[in-house]
Amino acid sequence: MRKFTAFVTLALLLSASSAFAGRGFPLALGGFTLGENVHEYASCCDLKLASPMPDSPFLTEMHLKPDFLDGVRGGSLTYANCKEKDKLVRIKLKFHNRGQALFEDLLARYKAAFGDPDSYQGDTFRNVIAWQWDFTKGDRRVSVLLMWSRDKETRPGVSIKMTLESAMDAEYACFRERMDQLEKKRGGPSKIKDLNAFVPR
Repeated sequence: MRKFTAFVTLALLLSASSAFAGRGFPLALGGFTLGENVHEYASCCDLKLASPMPDSPFLTEMHLKPDFLDGVRGGSLTYANCKEKDKLVRIKLKFHNRGQALFEDLLARYKAAFGDPDSYQGDTFRNVIAWQWDFTKGDRRVSVLLMWSRDKETRPGVSIKMTLESAMDAEYACFRERMDQLEKKRGGPSKIKDLNAFVPR
């Protein structure tokens, strides 16, 4: 079992984590490492409450215990359940401090570590400000999204989402293959009989 120490707080702020040195290829955030077995982090979550994601059933998500990391009010670990079962593919962290000043501080640190972001993922009106960095090493791809939101439906406050994109794609491909095989056994997917049934009344 891993022990989380004061180093975790420093890692969260990206001031001491070797995984974030230079442009590099980051895999670690807050003491968690993408690609590792999620059971390594059983102490931070209740595995019994883990569940498949409704819109991405090839992934399973478990929520972090509040304040497991200093300054972090919540978040989640997402892991594979098809091709590479239990591999950690996404880390989400949400901070107690919801202020835009924290976001700007982290943004400056990210730019110092990675350079300018690769894309803007927020909205035009800046109710959600989100910058993304993309990294590639061989056939592996990682994205890091830093976000600040005042939209109550989009994780209000400051959050970080780090994803092993190449593993996500592999899991989706595995899921599609299984679903295609299942549909063939059932005689193929069903077809819509009456479009009017799907018009709200």
